[in-house]
This record gives sequence, structure tokens and C-alpha cells, in this order.
Amino acid sequence: MTTRDSLIEDGFVRFDGLFAGAEIEEWRQVAQAALDALDTGHRDRFRSNGSLCNLAELPAFAPLIGDPRISDAIAQLGGSDIRWTSGYLISKPPGGDPLFWHQDWWGWGDAVSYEAFPAQLFVMIYLTDTRVENGCLRVIPGSHRRDHELHDLPAAHTRDIATRVDVSSPVYASHPDEMAASVDAGDVLIGDARLLHGAYANTTDAERPLLTLWYIPNWSALPGAVRATLRDIYDRRIVDIDEGDADLPTVDDWPADALARVERLLPDYAGRDTPAAWNRLPDRNLMLPSREKA
Repeated sequence: MTTRDSLIEDGFVRFDGLFAGAEIEEWRQVAQAALDALDTGHRDRFRSNGSLCNLAELPAFAPLIGDPRISDAIAQLGGSDIRWTSGYLISKPPGGDPLFWHQDWWGWGDAVSYEAFPAQLFVMIYLTDTRVENGCLRVIPGSHRRDHELHDLPAAHTRDIATRVDVSSPVYASHPDEMAASVDAGDVLIGDARLLHGAYANTTDAERPLLTLWYIPNWSALPGAVRATLRDIYDRRIVDIDEGDADLPTVDDWPADALARVERLLPDYAGRDTPAAWNRLPDRNLMLPSREKA
């Protein structure tokens, strides 16, 4: 099975050793400096995530976002017109809580959401070796296209879910279908935005930092309405995590040298389509049957 086949069938793939250890250590130090600058309110707000720092406010990560090794990996999966829309520093502190089950695609009202190839990809770059004990990713393979009972859970990233961690709730509890996606520092996980996933708790005494970058593999092939919404996400006009704050910093505010690192990847939409409606909940009737029913 090719990496593209694995992405379409399971919803995620791992690229081993894409970055060298020395590089990752440098990025870990940059990440730790950003985490050290957070106020306590941020980590209280994103208790389940650990942190959720928008990279639009961290131009130091521009070289990583624009690194051709990431674009080359996406091209191996079938990307031919690649764009980047946003990214986050997501780091579980020592003793950090598990991450709730969710999927991150917001465009379920558009027919493109039920096609085999993803409209949007996450690229997860872990900055330390990451296992179950310190909070690695857990996924439901195939759930990006197949119906699953966890699709009935509430939409992701609401304040109530993110701050009130109840490990006995189905939102947080282990599921028989889950798979742990352990990685070594330097490995990269690439997955379908539609994939149901969460993360284990960090039971260790060390920080577990992660960079999640969001790419569009085939920008020009998407409907204009979807591209319009993606441009709004890039401009931080509608993202639910930001909760409607006005005049937020964007990548366009970066210093010229940082902006030049990512310029070829920016979502250049100039159409007049009405943006696709924000909808994080799939129509389960339009999905493939669950693997048990297939």
C-alpha cells in the first residue's frame, strides 16, 4: 500500500525522520520560549489541549512552515497546488490532561467533504519522542470517511469541553477502536482534517510540545466557497477558537523576511463566492458505512 493509499484508507500516515534531531532541538527551544511567555489564563482556557498558540503570532516558525520537505511529503500524497492556512503550538505541560475526541474539518455542508481525497491536511511535528505516557495522538482509523458513533459527540473546541475535563465522559474516554500513534522527535504525522482523533494525558514530568500545521493539498481544485472560507481562516475572521476577537495579528503582519519564507504557500483567493458555512458536524448518511458494517 502506498502512502497515498494509506492516507485515503486510514486517514493518516507517518513520515519517519523527516527532520534531524539537532533541528528539532532548535525548534523545541523556540517553542519553549513561546510557552514560557504565556499567561496562566491561556492554559486554563485550553486546559485539554495544553496550549493553543496561533502561529500567526509566532513568525519565528516561518522557516519550518515553508520547509520544502513538508511540501515534498504532501506532494507524495497527491498534493499538487499546496497552500498553508494556519498553525498552532500545542503543548501538554507535565501532568497535562487528555485531549477530547474531535475532528477538525468545518466544511461538512459542501459535497467536497465526502470525497475520497482530503481537502485539508494536518501536519504534526512533535518536538520530543512522544508515546502514550506523555500524550501521543490517538486516532480512529478510517473515521475521516466512515460513519462512527463518535461523530455524534459535540463539535470540537468549545470552551466547556476544553476546560472541564471529565475522563469518564465519552468525549475523553478510551474507545475500543482507538489506535496510538507514537512518534520519535523528527517524525511527521500527516492526516486528513476529517479524522477523529484526540491525545492521551501527559503523565510525565516533562513538557510535550507539538506543532500542528494546516495545509491545503490541491488549492485550485476546491470550490470557490470553500476557498473563501479558508481565506477567512487565514485572516482569522471566523475561527471558533479565537471566539470572535477583533483585529487579531495575521501572517500578513509578519516581518518581510519571515513572510518571504511562506509567500509561495499563502491562500491567494480573490473571488467573490459566498464563504461556505461553518459546520463541524458531518452528515453521517453521506459517509461510508462503518468498518463493522462494510
